[in-house]
Amino acid sequence: MSGMLENKVAIVTGGGSGIGRATCLRFFQEGAKVVVADRNMAGAEETCQLMEGTDRDCTARSVDVSKTIQIEKLVSDTVAKFGKLDVLVNGAAILIRTPSLAEVDELDWDLTMDTNIKGLFLCCKYAIPAMLASGSGSIVNIASMSGVRGAAYSVPYAVSKAGVIHLSKVASAQYASKGIRVNSISPGGVDTPQMRGSTASAEVFQARNEGQPMGRVGTPDEIANLITWLSSDQASYVSGINYIIDGGAWAAVE
Repeated sequence: MSGMLENKVAIVTGGGSGIGRATCLRFFQEGAKVVVADRNMAGAEETCQLMEGTDRDCTARSVDVSKTIQIEKLVSDTVAKFGKLDVLVNGAAILIRTPSLAEVDELDWDLTMDTNIKGLFLCCKYAIPAMLASGSGSIVNIASMSGVRGAAYSVPYAVSKAGVIHLSKVASAQYASKGIRVNSISPGGVDTPQMRGSTASAEVFQARNEGQPMGRVGTPDEIANLITWLSSDQASYVSGINYIIDGGAWAAVE
């Protein structure tokens, strides 16, 4: 442990699995106190157990990020428990495979936007005042390469992730002068439960591996490394940037 996040207090949404879980574990290793927020409470509690910390170091919270009252309470409870809020990682998201735009079900659109965009907006809305009270903070929003290049397999997911990138830039422009840095990251293929589920079969997942320049998709730990750096004071001059982290796949296409 290098202590990159020593004495920092962090909220990680979507912390019950995948990239969110890897981020929570890395944050804890780097000295942060971590609030693991996820709609799946069992997953959030498992993440806390994997940290092997105490109630003074980490806590699990069942949260639907699309619900204003739940997010407001999440932030206020975090500040009440740990005294401040330094870092927010917005990782909670859903991916629903859809047909072409004209056949997309309105319910699928609304569910995706409520979680991926409204939820992220609400988390930023209530976290920023807490960070302003401390004089600084870092927000890392997890977008996707689907938001950079589009994704034919899900119209709402691709559009929502493009929105994540743009919201991050706008927020950075508004709050960088006040000590709050806001960045986004756009992972390509990463071996998570969500990705394995979206490929629909082991064969398709393996083909996804073989189609990458490095011969494999990324790991959650590799994404967590970038999130940790962006959340730390080592990235103190970095704000308003969308980081592509995809093993060179986008460069190969371009």
